[in-house]
Amino acid sequence: MAYSKYTSLLQFEEKYGVQQRRTVLFSKLTPKNAGERLLFDLQEAEEYYALQSEKAKSEFIITPILKELQRTNKDKFRLFSGATLNVTKDLSGVCDYLLSANIEAIEVKAPIFCLVEAKNRTIEEGLAQCTAEMYAARLFNEKYKQNLPSIYGCVTTGQEWAFLQLEGEYIKIDKNHYFISDLPQLLAVLQAIVDAFKYK
Repeated sequence: MAYSKYTSLLQFEEKYGVQQRRTVLFSKLTPKNAGERLLFDLQEAEEYYALQSEKAKSEFIITPILKELQRTNKDKFRLFSGATLNVTKDLSGVCDYLLSANIEAIEVKAPIFCLVEAKNRTIEEGLAQCTAEMYAARLFNEKYKQNLPSIYGCVTTGQEWAFLQLEGEYIKIDKNHYFISDLPQLLAVLQAIVDAFKYK
């Protein structure tokens, strides 16, 4: 079953026994200033591109932000875009973005510690799909004996970003949403996720 077939958190809870909980995932973060390259890319996107599709938002907003994260965290993670993650027949398909702490990986390798799912209209339509991808990442990591205490996920429309954390049997959904209108705070959250995982 493709990840996109999961359309409600209740559906996923009933199948896998994961319970949802709304909480605050991040606090007391130091804002992280954006580099000139990212600011230029986002300004260019706003001025010159029609950001009306999921693909356009992925290419011109989300990818530049994740590339900025990678530029400022060299040798900390490998970024994959449009990677296939087939774990079981019910957990399979393509992930918009995933981050692996295995920096030498050419193909997707454990440990996967964060997944980012792009949606065109609303955050809510992607929560169950992102949860399914996070759960699959956990099983994938376990298969290769790279168990992590938690895995992060994010659903974003480009402008708005909502974060999740899979920890134990709970999928924790951040009560706070982040926006590119407050880019330093958004980058601080992404940085906190990267800082939490270091491949050894």
